[in-house]
Amino acid sequence: MPISKEYRLHEIPDNLYFYKTENGLIKIVIDNEYAEAEIYLHGANLTHFQPKGEEAVIFNGKKTIFAASKTVHAGIPICWPWFGPHPTESTKPQHGFARDMLWQLKNTRVLGSGETEVVLTLIENAQSLELWPHSFELELTFTIGRNLSVSHKTTNTSKLPFTLTQALHSYFFIGDIESAEVRGVEGTPFVDYVDGRKEKTETASLHVSRTVNRVYIPTQATCRIIDPLLKRTIIIEKEGSDSTTIWNPWQESGIHDLPGDAYRKFLCIETTNALSDAKSLQPGESCMITQKVSVQKH
Repeated sequence: MPISKEYRLHEIPDNLYFYKTENGLIKIVIDNEYAEAEIYLHGANLTHFQPKGEEAVIFNGKKTIFAASKTVHAGIPICWPWFGPHPTESTKPQHGFARDMLWQLKNTRVLGSGETEVVLTLIENAQSLELWPHSFELELTFTIGRNLSVSHKTTNTSKLPFTLTQALHSYFFIGDIESAEVRGVEGTPFVDYVDGRKEKTETASLHVSRTVNRVYIPTQATCRIIDPLLKRTIIIEKEGSDSTTIWNPWQESGIHDLPGDAYRKFLCIETTNALSDAKSLQPGESCMITQKVSVQKH
């Protein structure tokens, strides 16, 4: 399908181009010397990242359909300005509205390192103001190379302070959920949402064999997914975040795009500002969370 001149001006020969899907969504496709990646402008969701010669790092389910009307369980959805259910109004959308809106393209370029940078932005609109009565500017920067960096900046452009919770809700592709091990949570307190929000402490590395939904707090630690089947370790470093959420819905979750055994092929390790790690911004103030992903082969 034809792409408008607005986007064509930001294409980079032999590196970055735009593609319109059969559902009418605009997708950025990156293929540089280090990696391949795909980013949708709808929701600013990075749905594919694969270093050259490696397996994919980000999970994208076979049944996932990317459309403006569907929330997808794949890629790195942006949860903002609240993470999880709205704190006071259950009728408002889960995980806020940023993942369901069309973001604007600000810039694309090749860095001196040979990595590709994409910058997207989102500001308030009539739909967002109905859900959350504040003016804001979001800026999301992706850096695609041998490693992946995602930085999400919030600026309060309104006349009043506001408080937010947020997440880079990352789905990592793994060989099998029951063989994977998560290191970096040992000795960390967490809130167990599967067990009545009880407060507990992780005594060892995490092995998942049932539904898991935990907010680890406080923690600034790097997490590692040890994957013996794919013979690699996925390393998730973060900045600007004092909480980490780990989630897998397990089988029979009823989630439309995670049928059958799809749950076995991913694990969500999310860079968050959740619970008491909420961020309060005065007018003109900004905050930023960053997630850096790399892979070590075994």
